[in-house]
Amino acid sequence: MINANIVCAVVLGLLLSVQGITAAQEQISVYNPSGQREDGTYVDHHLKKVMIQYGLKRPLHVGEFSGEKIEKISVRKDTVSEINEWFYERGWTDGLPIIPPTQQRVEEMLTGTDSSAEMSVATLDPMGGVATIEKIAVIAVMAGCRPEYMPILIAAVELVARPEFDLKGIATTTNPDVPMIIVSGPIVGQLDINSGSNTLGRGWQANASISRALHLIIQNIGGSWPGVTDMSSIGQPGDFVMMLAENSEANPWNPLHMELGHPRSANVVAIMAAEGTHSILGIGQSDEGFLKLVAAHLAGLERPYRATMLLIIATDTAKMLAEKGWSREKISAYITDRAKIPFRLYKERYLNGAITKGIPAWVFRVDDPAAMIPSPEIGKLLILVSGGTGEKSMLIPGWSDSEVVSKEIRLPSNWDDLLQKKKKR
Repeated sequence: MINANIVCAVVLGLLLSVQGITAAQEQISVYNPSGQREDGTYVDHHLKKVMIQYGLKRPLHVGEFSGEKIEKISVRKDTVSEINEWFYERGWTDGLPIIPPTQQRVEEMLTGTDSSAEMSVATLDPMGGVATIEKIAVIAVMAGCRPEYMPILIAAVELVARPEFDLKGIATTTNPDVPMIIVSGPIVGQLDINSGSNTLGRGWQANASISRALHLIIQNIGGSWPGVTDMSSIGQPGDFVMMLAENSEANPWNPLHMELGHPRSANVVAIMAAEGTHSILGIGQSDEGFLKLVAAHLAGLERPYRATMLLIIATDTAKMLAEKGWSREKISAYITDRAKIPFRLYKERYLNGAITKGIPAWVFRVDDPAAMIPSPEIGKLLILVSGGTGEKSMLIPGWSDSEVVSKEIRLPSNWDDLLQKKKKR
């Protein structure tokens, strides 16, 4: 004789199975990071139209979400893993795991600012998504930020939206350019931003998560999707993380932010469009030998004009140069005066080729094959002291007409409380 309790249990199990429900299933509420335009439409849906037009298949489930500010996701076993898969298939991650932006986490992130959650910070290219404080906080959670990082991130979002930065060009070009964050001022020490050894590398939460968050904001809110609107031919690892800080203790000159027009005591974030990195080995070089080496690297680049060029001078080399009486101004003048190539080579490289944008008008009137022509013309040569001990410096070319942009970081009224909480962790 069959036990009635067993029959009931089997029937109930079958019913639950038919409905797609298991005893372990639960609903998790997470914020939707997709950008919205001013008319309320989602950036994802406009991207979907682009994908259909060009027959693109990835992301697999783009635009398949409720459209609510907070999404309810049914999970069965591994909450974090399943939410990550859900976000990944909708095009909301950079391919690395994210932290689920639950309501509790987003509310905690919002303690890092005293601006209202609904406040619009900027409208971001290429698809015109509006970056509100709340959307920035959602993506900050996803990237692994702490609340006290919000003032830098908000400032960075404001900067990339400036016309002179040309986010639309950077976010859609076939070139491998990425927004690079440079921080200077007392906030570097307060937030433990790495300005020493491996400053552009791994190992520091602030550098990694703030930069990652900015890239995800441009992706999710702005709509710069790899292979859809972001058409970078090869790309570069800096598309995940590209951030460093000035080493104020090793810097023998004025802070970088003073060169950019800000007060000495200010906390400043600057952003440039970084094309890539060129290591410069200064071991055994004299002061002039090092600077000539930098000029030779510049003359080997392939564009006739760069709006911004960043020279990161290693700390030991910076000390040597300062002791020899070199100022930033003298360094810049010496390098640019020697970053030249003969007109014969210049003509072969540019005038006879496809890249003519940025060539000064007077160059077209040159007829002496041996005449030395500046290559490239540089709008602004930034000189930054960063990194640890050693004599290995770095040159970072900026992209085309994109200018370096900077602003003072506005700290919230609860800044001291945020720093105190940081110390207690």
